[in-house]
Amino acid sequence: MKNSPKNGVDMFSLKKIFLYLSASLVFISAFSAAVFAREPNVVKLAAFDYPPFYYEEENRVQGIAVDLVDELFSRMDMKVEIKIYPLKRALENLKAGKNDASMILIQTPERERYLVYTSPVVTVRGLIWWAADRKRSGMEFERLEDLTPFSLGVTRGYSYGTELDNVLKNMTVEVVNSDLLNFKKLLWHRIDAFPCSEVVAKGLFKSNKELQGKFIHSEKSFIEWELHMAISKKSGLTDTINEINTIIDDFKKEDFINNTVRKYTEE
Repeated sequence: MKNSPKNGVDMFSLKKIFLYLSASLVFISAFSAAVFAREPNVVKLAAFDYPPFYYEEENRVQGIAVDLVDELFSRMDMKVEIKIYPLKRALENLKAGKNDASMILIQTPERERYLVYTSPVVTVRGLIWWAADRKRSGMEFERLEDLTPFSLGVTRGYSYGTELDNVLKNMTVEVVNSDLLNFKKLLWHRIDAFPCSEVVAKGLFKSNKELQGKFIHSEKSFIEWELHMAISKKSGLTDTINEINTIIDDFKKEDFINNTVRKYTEE
């Protein structure tokens, strides 16, 4: 005679219960994954201190680039986390795939090894600036070599384009840690001139009232920089680059980019 199962549960019943629980867990996992998939994805954006494109105020990252990425990824139903790093660290994070993208970068052959670039977001002019109370027409130039008699301030770690970088090697150059300090040195007549992006300069004038109306710039630009969104090749965001380019085109048609730049640069 067969032994009676303990507690009235035989092995066949236990198998049925096990299979039922397993199927339930699979269903719950699939349901949870589906719900999670509908949640907005989070893009980790690497920023760097570059006002008015990026700057930190009241423990919050702000600026032209922040407004642009917030709107862009809102249209893509994605959330954005933005953190400011030193530029070198930001590039290292992108190279390693620790961050997905950075909004405002110049395209270089070195960076192309680990970044994919969108179409240009904004083009900015590099101009030569000097103090308005030193109206020296000689600081206008036909060739960059025309600037060699003057002392120029530059910002540590910056490139001003291959042509001007080469000319600077044969000039009196003073290096400081920020664009703001270079403009102050112009006011103090410690340097004759300073090469700087038009957008960056006007952003500094807007946020530093003591600088407003104190400078003149060259009519001619020494370079024009095309700034792009750069995406790490290790990020899944590369699959959306066509959609991003479409939205950038929409921004231009809507004048959203120009309006955003004006918000941070017009006094």
